Amino acid sequence: MTPKNIEAPVDLDVAEAERILREARPEIDLGARIDKISGLMLGRPYVEGSLGGGPESAEEFRAPLGAFDCVTLIETVLALALGRTSDEFVDFLRRIRYEDGETDWRRRNHYMADWARNNAEEGFVKNLTGGTDALEKTCTLNLIAGLPAKTATFRYFPTQSHAKTSELFATGDLMLFVSTKETLDVFHTGLLVEREGRWLLRHATRTAGAVVEEELAEFMSRNEMAGFVLLRPLCRH
Repeated sequence: MTPKNIEAPVDLDVAEAERILREARPEIDLGARIDKISGLMLGRPYVEGSLGGGPESAEEFRAPLGAFDCVTLIETVLALALGRTSDEFVDFLRRIRYEDGETDWRRRNHYMADWARNNAEEGFVKNLTGGTDALEKTCTLNLIAGLPAKTATFRYFPTQSHAKTSELFATGDLMLFVSTKETLDVFHTGLLVEREGRWLLRHATRTAGAVVEEELAEFMSRNEMAGFVLLRPLCRH
């Protein structure tokens, strides 16, 4: 695959990106690549607002590899897993983060309801959240200054259906944890990894100050949530 429009991030550590890609190269399956790459991120610091920007400033395309928040972690891991070169990584990351791949603050997928929809339309993920176990949530999104308020409606699996819906899980899946608030869609995100029949969540968390791995069931029992959205990454090669 040849990237359509390479736009270099202002802060990309090319040597580190290529090192990660080399370590993941033996893994052919996309889920296995996500497992490998996200494992390399464990222990890296949590940082909030690393992308910067705002409605009154020109957007800078950033690709930090040394520290993450929960969203930049899943974007970065997914883009690295899809790419085979640092240029491909950059192109995938831009298209994952921005609607139509256009580097503009207003086209950034600020809300995860938009992130899930736009990346499903791009073919980067498949939304597995459906069927009789799924519920519908409608919320008014108005928490980001500079963006007009909007209504979002999406499907989610309620927390109490976790044991049943876990039959759908696969290593590398993305989980978006749905807020109980009427003004917020998703409050946290992470990646799933299976180990000896146990489901682990890898995520960048403010509480730990780092990218960590923990039992999914423990995370879900410790945090108030309506439920979760389940996304399956798709191979683009």
